[in-house]
Amino acid sequence: MHDHIVLRLAGRWPACSIQRFDVGRGTLLSMVAQGFGITIAGEATALLPTSGVVFLPFADEPEPVTFSAVWSPFNGSQVLRNLLDLAKRMRREAAQ
Repeated sequence: MHDHIVLRLAGRWPACSIQRFDVGRGTLLSMVAQGFGITIAGEATALLPTSGVVFLPFADEPEPVTFSAVWSPFNGSQVLRNLLDLAKRMRREAAQ
């Protein structure tokens, strides 16, 4: 899937490190603009006014980027159920 993207680019730059931050989308984009690294963002994120960040599509990838979701088994919110239902519908539509 997207692992081959990293492998393809690995020869161009020094080895990368992966760091996790518990931040919102705006803060994450600000960190990218400050040179902290890169991130994967949804298409709607590119509509936000963000100076110092360039959004590039995955136009040359032969397969869609894999989506994964992790949630607490104690989270019974309707919003989560709606998101998971949407993801299931999109998966079925993509398989057709």
